[in-house]
Amino acid sequence: MLVKTKPRKTNSLSAHQTANIPTTIKNPERVAHRRTELIDVATKLFLERGFHNTSVRNIVRACSFNIASLYMYVSSKEDILYLVAQDLMNNIALELGETVLDADSARGSLEHGFASYCRIVDRLRRPIRLLYREVGSLPQEPRSNVLATVAGVVTFFEKIVKQGIACGEFRKVPPRIVALDIMFLCHMIALHTREVREQANLDEYIKFQLEMILAGLLSGTPRGAKAAKKKMPAKGLLKAR
Repeated sequence: MLVKTKPRKTNSLSAHQTANIPTTIKNPERVAHRRTELIDVATKLFLERGFHNTSVRNIVRACSFNIASLYMYVSSKEDILYLVAQDLMNNIALELGETVLDADSARGSLEHGFASYCRIVDRLRRPIRLLYREVGSLPQEPRSNVLATVAGVVTFFEKIVKQGIACGEFRKVPPRIVALDIMFLCHMIALHTREVREQANLDEYIKFQLEMILAGLLSGTPRGAKAAKKKMPAKGLLKAR
């Protein structure tokens, strides 16, 4: 029985990301089309049954092609999980990359970026939970590739934090650790959905967590105040006292 999935454009996976998944098909568009169907069907089944309780035959029965055809595009169930994970992270990265940041304020950029990512995570919370639960089932190299795409989200926030430190908006903190904290606060929406929803709706959660993040980041010095102080002549300093 075919699994009903919403039609969408072919997946965003680039050639280098799937180079370790063999295919006997020479037409890249055909490969992308078939793998997109596999991703959509497998995601639905993995969410319903779990990775280990879903067989390749379960997946094939829900697709529009047979098992012999499937093995022209992948060689194992782990290959399918890898496609699912990479497609999810690529789409997250694409949406996050479209977030409009504030060129004049790191604080503004952080507020926009955090709110945007929280909303992405809320919408994709089930696939994100799947990724956390099943990524350990992948062999080492594919798992490392997936984790590298996850690290791209951390880098997105790390750049904002570095910008804030450089311009004096944020105090000196380890940017990568702060970025990891921010990512996990967003992922809390997916990993602890029920507990979060019992305490706050999405807008309230975003507002509260931003207040907590900024309380630890803001330098307490108005932007440009340090520069203005350095430019003040000695007489001005004496009079100010």
